[in-house]
Amino acid sequence: MNLPDTESYILSADVVQNRVGDRFATYHRLLGGLFFLDRCGQDLLEAYREPKPVRTALLSGEARTREEELTQQLIARHILVPVRARHSHGEAAPLEKKVNIIQLILANACNFGCTYCFEGVQGKEMSAEDEYNKVDTSRLIAREGIKVNIEDSIYASKERFDHQYDPKNRSMKPADGIAYVESALEVARSEGVREVMLQFFGGEPLLNWRTIHAVLERFGNGESEGVKINYSTVTNGSLITEEVAETFAKYQVAVCVSFDSPTSPSRPLKNGDDSTPVVMQGLRTLHKFENRVAINAALTSATWDDFNNSIVDLAVDVGAREIGVVVDFDPTFYSDYGAQRIVDRLWQVVEYGRTRGVVLTGYWHQIFQVMLGFDSVSYRGFKNCSAKGAQFSIEPNGSVFACKAGSTLLGDIRDGTQILDSSPYLKHAELRRNNPAFCRGCEIEGFCGGLCLGPLEKKFASVDAVEPSACEFYRGITRKHIDSLQPYEIATFDLQPA
Repeated sequence: MNLPDTESYILSADVVQNRVGDRFATYHRLLGGLFFLDRCGQDLLEAYREPKPVRTALLSGEARTREEELTQQLIARHILVPVRARHSHGEAAPLEKKVNIIQLILANACNFGCTYCFEGVQGKEMSAEDEYNKVDTSRLIAREGIKVNIEDSIYASKERFDHQYDPKNRSMKPADGIAYVESALEVARSEGVREVMLQFFGGEPLLNWRTIHAVLERFGNGESEGVKINYSTVTNGSLITEEVAETFAKYQVAVCVSFDSPTSPSRPLKNGDDSTPVVMQGLRTLHKFENRVAINAALTSATWDDFNNSIVDLAVDVGAREIGVVVDFDPTFYSDYGAQRIVDRLWQVVEYGRTRGVVLTGYWHQIFQVMLGFDSVSYRGFKNCSAKGAQFSIEPNGSVFACKAGSTLLGDIRDGTQILDSSPYLKHAELRRNNPAFCRGCEIEGFCGGLCLGPLEKKFASVDAVEPSACEFYRGITRKHIDSLQPYEIATFDLQPA
């Protein structure tokens, strides 16, 4: 029963805690806000396992003691909640229709023959459209000559690949690229979005440098459009010229260069030659113009034996301070290798990277990043998977998918805001905040979007699906990040006198 001018509070059912040294790492499993408590702070938290009255005046900022200051923090972070609202966060979050990432598929072609490529993009003979767009096909060979069996791809359906190989969907004309971005920005603005990430993607996007350059020149930082535009690209690094590097530096394009390991044979050129020399030259050219560069590496069954500390040493050598690691999206990888074994292999390189000033990030790391902030998804727009309602992946012919690996056609970019009301888009957007029922109660539910949408959609013919074999890996690597934290690296509340 409440006393006059008080309200009863109780420990939220959504609190998760990990013991780290002599402190308690604490967060709300749907809202995040990771912080440390010392033993005395933990005792205060434990006292709220049963309802306790809190002065109403305390809720408006009047704290008389350190204990009351901590109580204010616990309430603000939804660790302590009114008894009447203890389970309110278990309700479905309202649907949002916000596009935060615009991905342009510049070319459905590539000059590499990576053995694990999730796109299966192959080369063909020079078409009239390629000639018009000055697409460099000099190093491309016919799709039949590639080792990747796209008919057996785990990432997308046959219908999606048929769409991808449509002769009219080979490369994006400069005028189309500009028109597509204009339309996508209109969609973003319609729902109040004022900052977007524009990604140049492929295939190998630099096969279509002409369109990249035209888009950068037309939109710049987005000031004329009323939307701040940030840029990034994922490239194999083989087509980096001084013009490319200088232009990327001018427009602050974050460049992710795919490179697994100095010893990996998994990323050959289409003619079978080792790609390392040409990629190293590209990396050094980017470094010369002081570009922001990250290395993109893959930890898969194909690269398992070559994924080691050498990728960190290479990053240091070319001035890259970040390595994005794509951990295999094939569900069988997790069952074949075991979640803990994969966690240990990845974490060993993470720790080595820290000793050399290199951060390893990725789809798996974003779970921890989102957890650090409080209710980060509200302003970020997505958890660790932007394809769930936050992203338009636009093909050369104007078709819109949720991502390059997804199979469901959302519409045509020329349809503008109508796409946001289409059934396929809404099914994706429902997963922005609300995971499938299988995830209810998981310690990382509020930050994890599950395995890559592509293989889920291919395997289950639905985006509202879960691959349990990957869950323990995502939980395990997140615990590793939490366990590695030191006091005061994150918010730390100590009640014990020093």
